[in-house]
Amino acid sequence: MPAPAADAADLRVFLAVAVAGSIGGAAQRLGRTQPAVTARLQNLERAWSTRLFRREARGTRLTPEGARLLPLAESALRGLLELDRAAGLPATRETALRVGAGDAIGRERLPRALARLARERPGLEIRVREATGAGLLDALRDGEIDLAIVIRPSGERVPPGLDLAPCLRSEVALLLPRGVTRTPRKPRAAWLDGRGLVVLQRGSGFRRHLESAFAAAGVRFNAAVEVGNLSLVRRFVAAGLGAAPVPAIAFPPGTIPGVERRPLVGVPPLAYDRAVRAGAPLPADLTRLLELL
Repeated sequence: MPAPAADAADLRVFLAVAVAGSIGGAAQRLGRTQPAVTARLQNLERAWSTRLFRREARGTRLTPEGARLLPLAESALRGLLELDRAAGLPATRETALRVGAGDAIGRERLPRALARLARERPGLEIRVREATGAGLLDALRDGEIDLAIVIRPSGERVPPGLDLAPCLRSEVALLLPRGVTRTPRKPRAAWLDGRGLVVLQRGSGFRRHLESAFAAAGVRFNAAVEVGNLSLVRRFVAAGLGAAPVPAIAFPPGTIPGVERRPLVGVPPLAYDRAVRAGAPLPADLTRLLELL
């Protein structure tokens, strides 16, 4: 059987525009941005080689061909929902919470907040995506998640169709191999000048934050070991391969296997933003999650 040109997401956009009578109304119904709805609709029209709507001053109107195809699209989508029901899946996903965060937030703060929210909302389905800030913003823009917690993109333009606002802050801490002597109790950034550091790979928002802070302080940034996540950062520090500036939010005070955590003076705190699709209402569960964070 050949693959169809349209998928369920395309059909939902087609029906939503037809019902709402405008791209903006459909975007609000679907919780998507207007550019995302327009792109889906244009892709469908290209795939079918058919113009489905006429754009008018006050919205959209079905073309004769669009009016002919609409009941067929509705029937196809209804059939997919019946298939879901037959497989034991609910027809809607109001109980699904889709959120994205980086490694630092995902280690401690996010699991605790989600656990509390799950106790308040039994039956809540939780979908968490971990990626770089850029990857999370792409997933948010594409409608794959509904909320992203990202390091504020310093000096960078906010991607179109998204709304970013301050969410929380984190001091920067320093991880050192346990038992290291002759180390200041509160080391300053200058103490790390030229020293070998265990750091996250390039592309990380925190890596960019550190490089910018070191440059502003006139401190040489020496990335001796580059790793992919903060769990590896901790392990490589414990093995004696260097010190590691880390978001304090990722390593709360207490015993950390193999390493000592000390405050790092002279590096500005890390600012996190919550990112959502512009104009899309934020579900109550995500609003509550932000309160808990």
